[in-house]
Amino acid sequence: MKRNVENVFVVAQKEFADSIWSPRFYLILGIFMIALLVNGYQAGQNISGMSGRFFAGLSPLTMGFMGFASQMSLLGPLIAIVLGFDAIVKERKSGSLNVLLTHPVYRDQVITGKLIGMMVTLGLVVVIAVGASVGVMLGVSGITVSVELISRIAVFMMLAFLFMLGYLALSVAASTFTKESSDSLIYSIAVWLVLGLLLGMVAYTAAGIITGQQRMFEVSSDDPSSMEKMEKRNKIARNIMSLSPSTHFTELINGPQISGGYVVTSAGGAGERPSEMRGLFDTGFTLGHWVEQNWVNLVVLIVTPVILLLVSYMAFMRQDITL
Repeated sequence: MKRNVENVFVVAQKEFADSIWSPRFYLILGIFMIALLVNGYQAGQNISGMSGRFFAGLSPLTMGFMGFASQMSLLGPLIAIVLGFDAIVKERKSGSLNVLLTHPVYRDQVITGKLIGMMVTLGLVVVIAVGASVGVMLGVSGITVSVELISRIAVFMMLAFLFMLGYLALSVAASTFTKESSDSLIYSIAVWLVLGLLLGMVAYTAAGIITGQQRMFEVSSDDPSSMEKMEKRNKIARNIMSLSPSTHFTELINGPQISGGYVVTSAGGAGERPSEMRGLFDTGFTLGHWVEQNWVNLVVLIVTPVILLLVSYMAFMRQDITL
């Protein structure tokens, strides 16, 4: 048992070292940090100008983290895909797997070690990039850092890691089933494009066709039927968009969304406190209430990478790695 753990640790250590010393790692970390730092500075300036006020039921802090969630949902998947798209196929093409398995190291130890190494690398990226950018935002805005705020930032990092881990697991799965690194990269990016960018447009277009409510501007407060159609359109669209991890991630951070904005509850205009929780950083509510309200989204973010990693694990254990 001790020998098995040592083998896994050695493989994980090698995978982690290969990742952090590669030029590709510094490139993606630099791009990620620059994007988040710029967003953090801009968000900090906006927050300092809105302190103490609420707009459309959203606090300045919540609105500040909306930008982070948007950047994470856009760039996060690409970072994760670049880290994992050649994890298995590169080793198989180079023949290093055959050499490695001639030593007292088994397949399960190899795949487990590689997955752990990549997950640690991903976690390091999230902690460095998000930690630095959030620090800039809080410093510029002048928001007092409390224990509660630190705990919510820690939860935000965890959610960002889980979200990106889903796409890392996707790229590892593609690397396991394909025979070329280029194919693995293309398939992974194609899935990201569909789920992250195209699904929203497809969802609202399809929902509009189904309900006959093509545009939001067709809604009239004097026409109950048009309001019902719009509500039905939004419900159908959100059900379709729930296929994307980005939807669950952004709703965990920002609260429920509809096309063109956020779901309107009983909150009024500027200066009025919302009566329902609007995302993770709505400090008027406890984290327990947040979990109760968003547990479905949370479960999806956890289950998605677990399933994909298990698929990769089982496929690697069964496939022929000889060339």
